[in-house]
Amino acid sequence: MANKTKTLPLISVALLGLCLFILLVSVVAEVDTTFYQEQKVAINGKLDLKTLDITNSQPIPLSGEWEFYWQQLVLSDNFATDIDAPHTLLKTPSSWENQTYFGETMSAAGFATYRLRVELAPNKELLALSVPVIGTAYRLYVNQQLIDQAGQVASNMQNSRPEYSPKIVTFSAPEGQLDIVLQVSNYHLAWSGQWFPIKLASADIQSQAQLKKIIRSVTIASIFFTMAVLSLFHFALRPSDLLPFLLALSCICLGLREVETSQILYITEAISLSFNTAIRLNFLTFYLAIPLITSYFYLSYPNEYRRWPVMFICVISGLFSISTIVTSPVIFSKFMLYFQYFALCVLLYGLCMIFVAAYRGRTGARLMALGSLLLFALSINDILFSLRIINTGSMAGLGLLSFALCQNYLTYVRFIKDSRDMQTFSVQANQDPLTLLLNRRGLMEAFKHINTEQRENSEHFTVMLIDFDHFKRLNDTLGHDAGDLVLAQGSKIMQDVIRQKDLAARWGGEEFVIILPNTNEKGAKILAEKLRIKLSNDLSELLKHKITASVGVAQSLENENFSDCLKRADQALYLAKESGRNRVVLAS
Repeated sequence: MANKTKTLPLISVALLGLCLFILLVSVVAEVDTTFYQEQKVAINGKLDLKTLDITNSQPIPLSGEWEFYWQQLVLSDNFATDIDAPHTLLKTPSSWENQTYFGETMSAAGFATYRLRVELAPNKELLALSVPVIGTAYRLYVNQQLIDQAGQVASNMQNSRPEYSPKIVTFSAPEGQLDIVLQVSNYHLAWSGQWFPIKLASADIQSQAQLKKIIRSVTIASIFFTMAVLSLFHFALRPSDLLPFLLALSCICLGLREVETSQILYITEAISLSFNTAIRLNFLTFYLAIPLITSYFYLSYPNEYRRWPVMFICVISGLFSISTIVTSPVIFSKFMLYFQYFALCVLLYGLCMIFVAAYRGRTGARLMALGSLLLFALSINDILFSLRIINTGSMAGLGLLSFALCQNYLTYVRFIKDSRDMQTFSVQANQDPLTLLLNRRGLMEAFKHINTEQRENSEHFTVMLIDFDHFKRLNDTLGHDAGDLVLAQGSKIMQDVIRQKDLAARWGGEEFVIILPNTNEKGAKILAEKLRIKLSNDLSELLKHKITASVGVAQSLENENFSDCLKRADQALYLAKESGRNRVVLAS
């Protein structure tokens, strides 16, 4: 048992370490790919990729300066000519709100046209564009041909319809010239335009990249949901412990967020969510995860995480969540940036407190500090990435997964420890500390199972009641230590004599009860005589003092319960005492 107790946590630590190592390798691989991939950006609305082998290159972000036509929905006549309309240059990916257009600040609500001319080496292979979420409706043309659209692009809110529809679209450009025109309108969010870059590659390369993205996101989401189910199972076993419940809710939030932000539902066309549902799911999973994780820390380390800061965090998150539910996307989306900074402060507070807990040697705090540090670092990465300060890509999902794995491991370890403690308490509650036999409560619990089988099979049981003779005189003569020795050694002798399926218990004082399943009174008397003789001989020799015991035996009658059978065994014991002690008497 001791080896199993040590082995299980060691296996858990090894699995956790392996998972964290794989996550770390994934992060390093993503950063490495981003930094070492050749980056070419558009200048003056043109992107020269003639020297690039498009058939063997990873998807290329079409970032940089696009021609931008504010409040205009225009098309080009051909690749070589300019559009005869006023325009400026706008760096993408970025939202157009709060940027200037010929000296005037643009608002989020409006419509515009983007144009980018790309030159490639002549290639007959099928090409593909990976089109991300664009805010909030668009039409995409390549060489004057409409190849993709989402929602309804319009010059006013009444005719505009938003839609989230990331996808991969294929086309051919054998001459190597691409004239990409993107018409966008937005009246439903506080930010608009190209939030993420459109990516160009061969159709095969795009499919491979998409498959990798799906596998990664499905894996992360599956781990979150699996941890949620396991945590709910732990909570169902012990509802008084809220930690597994909070962990389950956190994992559900994070799993849903991974599914929504990775856009795998749209890419695989598994489920079609409306624009309002998708944007609310995106925001709410973020808003709710913060107080859930903070509450988990508060219950885990109450001496470090104070009540009032935690309540403040929950109230603020609750207010943001309510605003997301009751207001329109164009209103509640204005507050996301503020909550991002608030979440950063919460993460910093949580990180400081968990390091304090680790310094004080709290259980599991060092492991949680590791997971929190990784989450904090990758969250900073995502905020800087969203502000276009760095170009490493979004990695918060991996940070959240590592953090949740640490949470799940600690919850699991606490659950195992508490279960073992409860098992120990249960054993102690049902066991006599001196003799290590069952006590009265333990015997009744154990007998319930035997009694059910006896009734189902119409079988009898026999009760044996044993009492050491003149026990009080023994204590007075030799002392209580000698009396305790008689009880302890006597219980060992009983265990040696009876069968494995028999139940022995200390009933009280110097009285012992033995229940013999599937045994008649004849067999029970033979066993009782054997036990009486062995008790007398072995204990008398041990103490150098005459020790005897009297035994009453009663076989259960038809439909007789244990209590009535024990009364008859007690009457038989009384007759044994009255008849001179040191004998076995059968009940009538």
